[in-house]
Amino acid sequence: MSYRLTKSLTPTKNFFSSLLPVCNRILQAAAGGTTTATKTSITRSSKSRSSLIFLHKFTDRLELNQPVRMLTAAAKQILNLDPEQTLVLISVGKAENEMIIAGVPPSPALDLEISGLRDRFSNNPNKFNTKDVTTIGQQPQATTRQCPLTLVAATEADSDLNQLILYTNGKSESCERELLNYCLTHLRKRIREARNWLKLQQDNRIDSLTCLNNRRYFDEIILKESERSERYSHPTSLIMLDLDHFKEVNDNFGHQTGDVVLKNLGKILLDEVRLSDTPCRYGGEEFAVILPETQLDEARRIAERIRKTIARQELFTLNSNVLFNVTASIGVASTEQNDTLDLVECADQALYQAKKSGRNQTVAASPTIVKMRPAPQLKNLDKPALSRCFQNLSVLKSSC
Repeated sequence: MSYRLTKSLTPTKNFFSSLLPVCNRILQAAAGGTTTATKTSITRSSKSRSSLIFLHKFTDRLELNQPVRMLTAAAKQILNLDPEQTLVLISVGKAENEMIIAGVPPSPALDLEISGLRDRFSNNPNKFNTKDVTTIGQQPQATTRQCPLTLVAATEADSDLNQLILYTNGKSESCERELLNYCLTHLRKRIREARNWLKLQQDNRIDSLTCLNNRRYFDEIILKESERSERYSHPTSLIMLDLDHFKEVNDNFGHQTGDVVLKNLGKILLDEVRLSDTPCRYGGEEFAVILPETQLDEARRIAERIRKTIARQELFTLNSNVLFNVTASIGVASTEQNDTLDLVECADQALYQAKKSGRNQTVAASPTIVKMRPAPQLKNLDKPALSRCFQNLSVLKSSC
């Protein structure tokens, strides 16, 4: 037992003995008797500690999935090194370019320099976005107003030609430049991860043919909007659209021409609806548009505008020089009538009424329309083929 106690005390004794020189330096610093070498070591240790704290905060603020928000958060964190500076963080890529302006509002001279940077990096046809997050109400000081922008840190272009470049008008030491280069390298990796995540998310919710949202995304959004409408008593409307006689287009002109029709319809929906609306491909030749904060009359006007635009479109077949056009039947429903209504069921019944009334028209759901659709009448149920498909015909009849 005594042996174990002696062995356990040995590391503790060595540990406290190793702390004696550090304690002596701290006491000397408190007494004012520190040497130049001691002051240098303390300064270096404090800088290392502050650098570690800065890196921790910098990486901690990047827990986002939006590239632009990442750039904004990174720019605000870099300002902690010198709050009195103006910095410009530029992200250059194949798809688009981003510019974040942060810190003290730039002077007119700095504005000209920033415009020159924008012109320099916007020579390519890529999209260039500028976001100004400078401190409102803070005036540039006389010392920083006259300092021009200098290149502080930059990353090398990767395989996708993505690059991050940082300009500031503040003074930075070599250690800070090395730190910022490391931060930009880490930031570029996180932005690449975020873009890959967004692309994967987009692939999961976008229909590849029409570039509209798919059925899975429709089910998510219609549930959220219905719950929000019921909670806050805000109207939400739904448009259900179905192309008339689309099967004849495929039979007469081929499925490739049918795909052209569906692509054209997707483009029409993206052009005609508002930014707050959600156009989706519901299935086959049936489409849907979710309109939040929209009453029934406004939804009906939007649906009628879409219907007329579809009817005016002139299409050519792929294999032959045949000109044709298509029409659509539309049903509209809204929670304005009753919050407890099933929007999909009401809009689908209005769509059924539009087809029953002659097609190529818009019908808004009303209390007389909101009722169960008549059950389909199954014919020739005694055929052997149907008997093989449906083992229990009596259950099938009762369920319809």
